[in-house]
Amino acid sequence: MSLVLDHVCVTLSFIVLLFLTCFFTSSNGTPLQNSFKVFRINLESERELDILKSLYENAHDYSLDFWKPPTKAGTFSDLMVPWKMTSNITALLTTNNITYNVIISDVSQLMREEEISIKRKNYSFGTELGSFFRRFNDESSKNKAKYNFEEYGSYTQMTDWMKNIQIHYPSFTKVFQIGKTHDGRFIEGIKIGNAINDTKKRAVWIDGGIHAREWAAMHTALYFINELVSNYGSDPTISKYVDSINFYIVPCLNPDGYEFSFSATDNPMQYETGSNSNPCSYNYQGRKPFSEPESSALRDMLLSPELKGKTDAYITMHTYAQFWMYPWGNRPDSYTEDFAELKTVAEEAAEALKSSYGTKYKTGTGADLLYSASGASGDWAKDTAKVKYAYVLELRPASALNGFILNKNELLPTAKETWVGVKVVIDAVLRLNGLQQKVT
Repeated sequence: MSLVLDHVCVTLSFIVLLFLTCFFTSSNGTPLQNSFKVFRINLESERELDILKSLYENAHDYSLDFWKPPTKAGTFSDLMVPWKMTSNITALLTTNNITYNVIISDVSQLMREEEISIKRKNYSFGTELGSFFRRFNDESSKNKAKYNFEEYGSYTQMTDWMKNIQIHYPSFTKVFQIGKTHDGRFIEGIKIGNAINDTKKRAVWIDGGIHAREWAAMHTALYFINELVSNYGSDPTISKYVDSINFYIVPCLNPDGYEFSFSATDNPMQYETGSNSNPCSYNYQGRKPFSEPESSALRDMLLSPELKGKTDAYITMHTYAQFWMYPWGNRPDSYTEDFAELKTVAEEAAEALKSSYGTKYKTGTGADLLYSASGASGDWAKDTAKVKYAYVLELRPASALNGFILNKNELLPTAKETWVGVKVVIDAVLRLNGLQQKVT
């Protein structure tokens, strides 16, 4: 039986490679520089899933980029394809009766249109007047350090803003560094807690941007910072949070990748994703666990005397899928001893999040919702760092057409609704330590 299955797998791999190599040499037409399409491919059977998995395994060799990898039958996969390979992929899918549709006809053009749209909005009243009205209508303007939450900002803009916060609010904020990237950038975050030098309090860790192209995750982490800083002293709930807990928020764990992707909007294939053992792959996972400076910096900080044994929540944000996931992610039907508690808090968080805009999140382990994957930071935080509430969030959209290119009009709603859900986790940390809010 195993020989038969092996033969089937080899045959499917051969079919995929045949289409990719043969059609690759015969593709013709006028080259469209930096033109990419995104295919949404429906996986209606195990055979179709196997074909896509074989394609996934060879993706880098043919400049293919899976936005959503093939995981299980009955789902779909999103694949970004360069112009020179569109006929190959179309032929492969059509020949094997795999249904699909093109959800983005030109990724680069979509990004350029988004930039033009926001520029028109910014300058519709003139630069100065438009800027004034945006600040006037900003409900978070109580923060003396200003940030434009309607825009994606550069890494320098993020870190400059955090340093500006520290200047205005030195008694309960402090910028910290956990290490340097391969290119020499500091990986910076901000600690929020009153009093700022009290290291005995319990801690909550929040990060985003470990995957370079997941821009909305970084933006959402920045919004969390603003909520804590802006409302401290005026909102009893936020004041309780900051007085009781130390928050460590690192908006962008991968500054090199983010800056590279942020400055490469004309070439979407420069984005980074996922995990792969090929050093030339877009989703290279590293030579070994913690071989990369960003992951080792995260490990060292969470295991430092300042945080080891004190961190009760670890929340890392990604895009996209609308999932609220908890350990374990390495295999299906594998759960922690406190699975029921993690599940309950996740479900309550998802329900609270839904109350803002009606956005629906699925909850579960990564392996049950998606596929088995080892090395997830949430699993490591739970297993090694001994964090009670360890969650991996996949933010908007669930399966919207634009995928990673979240429209800027959705930035604030995404951040706001996610914050509502995260507050449920913070409340759980307060209860865990006998610091729960008093009902008035």
